[in-house]
Amino acid sequence: MARRRRPRLHPRHTDHDRAVPRADRLQGRPRHLRLLRPRAVRGQRRRSDGDARAHARGAGHDRLAAGRGARLGVLQRTVGSGARRGRQVSGATAALLAARTVGPVWDRSADDRAGYDAGRSGFNLALDHRPDLVLAAQVPSDVAAGIRFAAEQGLTVELQATGHGAHRAMDGGLLITTRALTEVSVDPARRVARISAGATSADVLAATAPHGLTAPVGSAATVGYVSYSLGGGLGMLGRAHGYAADRIRALQVVTADGRELSVSSEHHPELFWGLRGGGGKLAAVTAIDVELIPLSELYGGGLFFDGVRGVELIEAFRSCIVTAPRELSLSIAFLRFPRVPTVPETLRGRYCGHVRVAYLGEAARGARLIAGLRALPTLLDTVRTMPVTDLASVHADPRNPMPVCTDSVALRGERALDRLPALLDPDAPFVLELRHLGGALVDQPAHPNAVGHRAAELNLFTSAYPGTDRGGAAAAQRRVTGALAELSVGGPLRNFLPSGAADASACYEPGLAVELARLATRWDPSDVFAFAPAL
Repeated sequence: MARRRRPRLHPRHTDHDRAVPRADRLQGRPRHLRLLRPRAVRGQRRRSDGDARAHARGAGHDRLAAGRGARLGVLQRTVGSGARRGRQVSGATAALLAARTVGPVWDRSADDRAGYDAGRSGFNLALDHRPDLVLAAQVPSDVAAGIRFAAEQGLTVELQATGHGAHRAMDGGLLITTRALTEVSVDPARRVARISAGATSADVLAATAPHGLTAPVGSAATVGYVSYSLGGGLGMLGRAHGYAADRIRALQVVTADGRELSVSSEHHPELFWGLRGGGGKLAAVTAIDVELIPLSELYGGGLFFDGVRGVELIEAFRSCIVTAPRELSLSIAFLRFPRVPTVPETLRGRYCGHVRVAYLGEAARGARLIAGLRALPTLLDTVRTMPVTDLASVHADPRNPMPVCTDSVALRGERALDRLPALLDPDAPFVLELRHLGGALVDQPAHPNAVGHRAAELNLFTSAYPGTDRGGAAAAQRRVTGALAELSVGGPLRNFLPSGAADASACYEPGLAVELARLATRWDPSDVFAFAPAL
């Protein structure tokens, strides 16, 4: 195995620290990890979506401590039995956790605000996370120690790598940041990589490319690969190779009661099914084993057009996707580029149509496949043969943290393209993107998983520009997705869950949603992972 970036170890960390106590025979979980809550809370499993949204509006942003099984009063912790007195989280509580971990721990009343603020920060600057405690995991066992401690203290837990997938703000509880867990180990002979929870798509590409291999990464280089894959993982290689979740062969996880498990089709198969596509509600994932793809280069890049040619461009796009082989992935976005030096001069301040191209084959055939698009006058053409490590340049997604407000809907049929021209607005406060799906994305893998809405043929996604009024942008975005609602397959794809969403059940067909909810109740009966969108 070729290795990169081995996490540092600490002499105080022993196998004894990682050991899980003997399970109680009656409860099926460690005796001292039983989570006792007030009776009024124990019976409350879920708030309605309407209640959650009303709370978000009242707070001025999506700072929700709710979701399924919300605890009442974030700082009221119940430990032990008897009177079940609440316990205030303090610096002393942080010190208790720090004694068990390699990584540092901060509480929100600590003098070291720099450490706390750095630990809670993520890509989406619209979310102001305010956890009681932040643990910066340095080794995978820190995650297990943190979750066991949280169960003892009655704290909820959220894991965050880069923060791209956060949909609502965390208030209270324990936030475990995994951004230091960036190791990617590659076994070229088996074509398998073990990818740690904090590794980004860029980390994965850098580790696999020297072996002539790659993983089905997404459009943004800075996204955490593990969390992206758990949500399904829709990337530019998807039409040829399926969802990223389809290529997961094993997972290293920590359950809500602190057990460390190796999960595969042979071991804990229902958890193996649910985690691959079901997101992070069932367990905390510290690493995944991924089957790699032999690929060193591709024909890809961007075609940029004046946005006033939107109708012509949409028709040319339609003609391409109707005959597209699985090896060709296309998407189209309409946006106004900012006037900044990092944007090519010909695009600055202009409303443009941007077609993204990724073709896994010979350049000559790729050029023929997109000839209809190139027949229109272009402002810029960057499509070329490129190394797979440049894959993120195709979409050219933002790399730096920014406020994010999104909406999305997965669609069936070409009728969405008929309606798209009427939805284009040069003055819209958001980017509008449409991705072509189908191909291998429709296929169930050899070991079926929980990826929802495989029948979707198109995915529409909107993202508000930084600096725009969030309320106004969100309303405009809803008008666009609402205009296409009758063409929806039933909801969004899990990777594209709209901002502020407290419930992800619409990301799955009804039968899948019911099964995932059952698994969530079984594997996290006390709702330790309460901040993950409910299933």
